[in-house]
Amino acid sequence: MKGSFFYLYTMKNIIYSIVVIAILTTTYTGCRNNQSSTKNLVNYSDSDVKVAFKSPKQIKMNIEGMICAVGCAALIEKNLNKTNWIKLAKVDFESKEAILTYDANQLTTSDITQVVLNTGSDYLVTDLELID
Repeated sequence: MKGSFFYLYTMKNIIYSIVVIAILTTTYTGCRNNQSSTKNLVNYSDSDVKVAFKSPKQIKMNIEGMICAVGCAALIEKNLNKTNWIKLAKVDFESKEAILTYDANQLTTSDITQVVLNTGSDYLVTDLELID
């Protein structure tokens, strides 16, 4: 009787461990674009950036091609936030939208789109909208 209980308890733990490992593996390797962009997209000096944000603009854009929040959305957000002249970027995986504040005198919407496209070949920016 004790042997069968121990056997069932051990099998249950093994199955649980396999499921946890599978979930973690899928989460961290499931995104096709889990590498940081290595291209310098927009480069300006920090002193120029401080002066430029006197009248920032805000846009909303749809980003197609994201398959996960941990890899895709987070990586796009990170690359947008690392770009000079972008003050703040938030990417929402659920709504497939990004909202960001940037200096329209220094960046164009094409520059911002290029940051997303350079992050991964599977991404597509659609429906850019200026928010007042």
